[in-house]
Parts: sequence; C-alpha cells; structure tokens
Amino acid sequence: KAFDTVFSMGVLYHRRSPLEHLWQLKDQLVNEGELVLETLVIDGDENTVLVPGDRYAQMRNVYFIPSALALKNWLKKCGFVDIRIADVSVTTTEEQPPPEWMVTESLSDFLD
Repeated sequence: KAFDTVFSMGVLYHRRSPLEHLWQLKDQLVNEGELVLETLVIDGDENTVLVPGDRYAQMRNVYFIPSALALKNWLKKCGFVDIRIADVSVTTTEEQPPPEWMVTESLSDFLD
C-alpha cells in the first residue's frame, strides 16, 4: 500500500481475471487512495458483460468487456468506494488515427 493514485489505462479487458486485476490495484493504494481506470465498456445493465470469441476489434487478447454498471459492481466487490464514472465515449479513429507509415489495417477497419 504505497500509492495515493494508481492508473490502469486500457489494461482491464486484456486480463483473464479482471477482478484479480482490480484487487491488485486496490492493494497498491493507501487508505482513501484513488484508482483512475480507463477501459472499454458496453451498453447494458449491471449484469451485462461481453465475453468475445477469438477476437474483438481484431485483438486476440480481449477477455471481458463489462457494462459501466457491471464494472461499478466489480469495483464494489473489490472494496472500492465513491465510484464515479467520469466519461463514457464511443471509440473513434480520432482517438487512435493510423500513422502515415502504416500500410496494413488499423482501428478504423474494425469499428462498427
């Protein structure tokens, strides 16, 4: 328990055990520390979690994508309090534009 703030940016959906990842993050925080979590979410209720097949947006290592409400429940189960969702945005190519040197497919080829 060493940090006032811990960041997890774009990691949670790549973890085979997302709850274990959240517990590990919590264990790094001092009492009343804060977690800044950035992750993919889907629309749905507190029980909605997408479990992609072989690929998600051409990524092979995406295991679980919860709804924002399901994610809040996961955080509560791991002992987090005062949980706030700062923003829910649709992923766009403006967020991750393909570099000029890229000749293969990029994010824009896999978004609906």
